[in-house]
Amino acid sequence: MLESVALRRAILGLAALAGATAVILAVLLTDTDSSDITVTGNASIDALIPPRNAEVLSQDNVGIDLVQGYEVRLVLNGIELPRNQIRHSPDINRYTFRPDQGKAVESLRAEQNCIQATYWHQAMGPSDSTNITWCFTAS
Repeated sequence: MLESVALRRAILGLAALAGATAVILAVLLTDTDSSDITVTGNASIDALIPPRNAEVLSQDNVGIDLVQGYEVRLVLNGIELPRNQIRHSPDINRYTFRPDQGKAVESLRAEQNCIQATYWHQAMGPSDSTNITWCFTAS
């Protein structure tokens, strides 16, 4: 009798572990933001900084590398980054923000961080913009 109870508990424990693993994998593999687009094949974006799902340090640069002629507005973890705190390298059209004391974001969260970039061609203006959102982890 004790053996069947122990066996039943072991089987239930393994089933619960398998279920929890399946839920975690489903959450990690599902992209629920329907406004997000992929970078591959996007003629406007050269790179996401850091790449989607990367692991970075809490003071690393974040941003986006766009093709020439595009501008961007960046929101990090729900906080719009002021234009005067975003470094623009016009020769490569890269927009980056480095968290630091006194800035809109002083350090990246020690967990998941998400950026939403709203970008547009300069000739069209922000009323004709597109969004891309990606997340990464900081330590």
